[in-house]
Amino acid sequence: MRIMATDLSSHYVYLDASGAATTVQGGDAFWSQSGAELENFGRGWLVSEYEFASDWPQWEMHPGADEIVRLLAGECELHLEWPTGIQTVKMRAGDAYVVPKGAWHTVRVFEPCRMLHITMGAGTQHRPV
Repeated sequence: MRIMATDLSSHYVYLDASGAATTVQGGDAFWSQSGAELENFGRGWLVSEYEFASDWPQWEMHPGADEIVRLLAGECELHLEWPTGIQTVKMRAGDAYVVPKGAWHTVRVFEPCRMLHITMGAGTQHRPV
């Protein structure tokens, strides 16, 4: 399938294990799928973009692979949970960070943000902040 120009907040790009890229409906349409349907996307890379006006209400963790986050606009603080405590990473527009697989993380927003995410979503877990 040919990839056309797309808004990564409404249509995600899925890179499967063979290297093929396809667009999929993003946002609530993507995340409202059943767990089994979402798991079909779990062994490839999902490229998506989100806007955040407030702190994330949850922690998340990706057990299968690292996640790349790039702050496109705004200002925030990435919080990572380690056995030794919470690490905070201040991010400004243009900054990128690699969240190691298995690391619980959340975001505190100081200025409305637009963030690009690249992750392998298989087994992603969430818990309240």
